[in-house]
Amino acid sequence: MTLSLVAGHEQTIYQAAQWRADLEQALRSEEDILLDLSTIEELDCAGAQVLIWLRREAERRGRKVDLRDPSRCVREFALLMGLQRELLPAAQNEETSDGS
Repeated sequence: MTLSLVAGHEQTIYQAAQWRADLEQALRSEEDILLDLSTIEELDCAGAQVLIWLRREAERRGRKVDLRDPSRCVREFALLMGLQRELLPAAQNEETSDGS
């Protein structure tokens, strides 16, 4: 079974601790996680760090995390910081690697 979650509009240093705690609780559910990123309007390094932690922690626990529908903000941040592999779904990695 998969647990579906939607990220909040702002994922910055001000929300990072609470977001990480919420995602930690989701990981305890022992379900795979589908995280919708389409609503994120502001993302900074702290927010990105939470997403990277989530993917690594889920892998360590043998769970799958599917980051879905990254917003324009998430896509631009990932491209700017060189974090496409960590923050974008595989299909979008291919789209951004050719400069689109």
